[in-house]
Amino acid sequence: MESSVLAATNSVDETIRAIFEHAARIGREQHLDELVRLNADFARDLAGADRCSLWLIDTASNELWTRVAHGVEPIRIPLGQGLVGTCIREDQVLLVNDAAHESRLLRQVDSHSGYHTEQVLCVPLRTEGKVIGALQLLNKPSGFTETDTALMGLLSHFAASAIESERMRQEADSARLVKLEVSLARDVQARLLPQSPPQVDGIECIGFCRPAHSIGGDYYDLLPLADGRFALTLGDVSGKGVPAAVMMASIQTLLRSLLTHDLKSLPTVIADLNHALYLSSTPERYSTLFCGVLSADRRQFTYVNAGHVPPFLLHPDGRLDRLEGGGLPVAMLPVCQFEEMVVGIEPGDKLVVVSDGFPESRNREGNFWEEKEVERTLLAHLEAPISQVPELLCSEADRFAAGAEQYDDMTMVALRVR
Repeated sequence: MESSVLAATNSVDETIRAIFEHAARIGREQHLDELVRLNADFARDLAGADRCSLWLIDTASNELWTRVAHGVEPIRIPLGQGLVGTCIREDQVLLVNDAAHESRLLRQVDSHSGYHTEQVLCVPLRTEGKVIGALQLLNKPSGFTETDTALMGLLSHFAASAIESERMRQEADSARLVKLEVSLARDVQARLLPQSPPQVDGIECIGFCRPAHSIGGDYYDLLPLADGRFALTLGDVSGKGVPAAVMMASIQTLLRSLLTHDLKSLPTVIADLNHALYLSSTPERYSTLFCGVLSADRRQFTYVNAGHVPPFLLHPDGRLDRLEGGGLPVAMLPVCQFEEMVVGIEPGDKLVVVSDGFPESRNREGNFWEEKEVERTLLAHLEAPISQVPELLCSEADRFAAGAEQYDDMTMVALRVR
């Protein structure tokens, strides 16, 4: 009698020692795949089962999937199905030693793998009050016991905590990497925009961009040309983030090259830009674009408006014209015709081009500021220096928004003919 008790005591001691050694081992492991495999192997060996699967929830697809499945390829099943699905859904241990009469068993898994399931023990994996998956042990000839259930409950606690901790660490690392990439892309984008307004005879000009997010899709350029003309550009790429910034950089580089090295007409320049962008971009990526060239004598402004907000041309006497124009945004179609428009310019005239981030500023009720308010603000400050126009428009838009989050960049270019 004493020897059997001693043997049982030694067995318990060995089990406890093995569990704590395993806890230390998984605490040292840095790779999630190896961590999951260690837990599955230890659970199988500790219980004396034939196989162990470690199932996790895939919330994106509403499925359960095997991060480890001894003897078979990875398995996916709909969330809530099978014994393991029931275990996770109801957050309870399931012990079945006669699987032949168990209606909840997914027999198609056995049919597909050729395996014959006879006994099953499913234990939920819980962390921070939620179930993230389950351990599933298969086929123990003597049958699973309440002792196995208790041991697997302890082991599942270690497994769930370690898996969740490693997942959070990896997510934090990924977030830091994304933050670094965003920071680098933002720096590149900022360097592509003019660092300061160029000093040009006969005009004063300003450019401004306030991204709504870390990396915006708006861009502008203020470009003196070799023959005395002056070009300005403002565009708005669809979407935000790194892909929009990449396209913005492509447009900036291509258009600057075309304007400085090509003597073709402006519609031809924009058509060439459109074709090049279409070939190198994805279908959902395009850009509205306004591009204009002021003549060397400062008396004529030629422009193409490709789907952009019509700019505002203000005259010293208080008249305001909108520079309409036809044409689709660039990069929507492989070949597109763009219309050249020409307008006369007089001394004192002020041209203001904005992105839709200004008229589409929203308040907490979801109402837009609208273009008529941009007009009103510009006319109310007709005599203001060009350098003050960005601040005036932003102040009025911010006053209307009253602290509501904004979802689009605020970008503008403006010039006044002396």
